[in-house]
Amino acid sequence: MTALTKFMTVAFQNELPNFIPTTENISSLTNRNSRVRVSQNNSVWERELKHKLNDLTSLPKGWDGYAGQPVSFNVAQFAANLIERLCIDEVPAPQLVPGSDGTMQLEWHLNGYDIEIDVLAPFNVVASRYDHLSDAEDEIEVQSDFSELANWMIALGENRAVAQVAEN
Repeated sequence: MTALTKFMTVAFQNELPNFIPTTENISSLTNRNSRVRVSQNNSVWERELKHKLNDLTSLPKGWDGYAGQPVSFNVAQFAANLIERLCIDEVPAPQLVPGSDGTMQLEWHLNGYDIEIDVLAPFNVVASRYDHLSDAEDEIEVQSDFSELANWMIALGENRAVAQVAEN
């Protein structure tokens, strides 16, 4: 299975109606005749960032010296799920940057790329990528299909000749 295939088969399938992955814990509530899915994020990134995510949702109001809000719990939870789905071994965990309006940004600066993913709300993401080697810039808005972000992460993990940037 290629890395791209892995992303395309697991990226947010648990958000699809009636999708029940074999890795999820499911409990039947007989008195309500409903099911509860309990997500278990287990990636290296998620484990590494768990405390940082908790810290960002616990920021005091005005943390930025103005009227800054803590990162919304829904934004943090969605970002954790996104991190879980985008995690690949070749790339370190992202830097987490709070937005003063309760949003969060995930950032990577590696192998000649700058990737910034702004999580504005669940299923409301704006991402940008700057390629220092080709001087190309991309920006996308994502609501449901995160496969382009998966492609960006694969490219980010490729060891490119970053030394060329220093020479230019």
